[in-house]
Amino acid sequence: FRLGAEIKTVRHFATIAMVREQLRALPPGIYPLLVAPYITRALAERCRALQLPFIDAAGNAFINIAGLTIFVTGEPRPETLPEQPHHRIYTTVGLKVIFALLCQPDLADETYRRIKQAAQVGLGPLGPVLKDLENRGYLVEREKKKVLVHTRDLMETWVTRYPETLRPKLLRNRYQADTTRLLDLNLPAYKALWGAEVAAQRLTGYLQPEHFTLYVRGDDKPLLTAARMRLDLNGNTELLQTFWDFPAELTHPDLVPPLLVYADLMATGDGRNLETARLVYERFLEPTLRP
Repeated sequence: FRLGAEIKTVRHFATIAMVREQLRALPPGIYPLLVAPYITRALAERCRALQLPFIDAAGNAFINIAGLTIFVTGEPRPETLPEQPHHRIYTTVGLKVIFALLCQPDLADETYRRIKQAAQVGLGPLGPVLKDLENRGYLVEREKKKVLVHTRDLMETWVTRYPETLRPKLLRNRYQADTTRLLDLNLPAYKALWGAEVAAQRLTGYLQPEHFTLYVRGDDKPLLTAARMRLDLNGNTELLQTFWDFPAELTHPDLVPPLLVYADLMATGDGRNLETARLVYERFLEPTLRP
């Protein structure tokens, strides 16, 4: 059997979804394979659900192709695997700064105060994050101007870490909303923006939204009243806090930046969302990447 391998350290569900999408372009007759230092039982189940074959250094594996079926899970993490180093860019502040720089590339050459405002972080922790970006080769100086480079790698890192490091701290609550009223609202008037499925549908014309994600700045009571939302932990609508401060795109003033749309879709692991995420990536993110 011929397998095209993608070698990744995997800690998050979003990484699995991303690898699955990256390996879709393999030539006929070559099967995809994720190779990782260690895959937990939960991650193994997600790989199995997405039909992504994997092997790891502990002996866990899932391969299900014609004539070959292997499924081993629950093997303990090898003691010889090195611990991953801690980097400032992987902290909550780091992820906010990276998001701002990826969405607004010209910020890389701006003052600390301008970056602080756009990323909604303090001046104190901002310096070490920018220094870490420089040390790791993401922030370089070219012709006396600071430029963000290797943005594909940086974007992948951000997308895989956002759902578990930053997003949980932004969640305000879940609600059951009157979706007809909600979809008719002029969200910018309520200091709110569409994310995830609704934003993806409006960007691509693809996908029928089933779940509703809103990023809100400031008081959300007027929005709750207008959409007749009632608190429900299993409701159809989630409200999150915005974590950036720069203008929305003129063509889509009621949507969060495409990078955030992509990240939220990838984190779901849902097949229909992954298909739409690929369209968002190809149309809005890939053209902006810098080697």
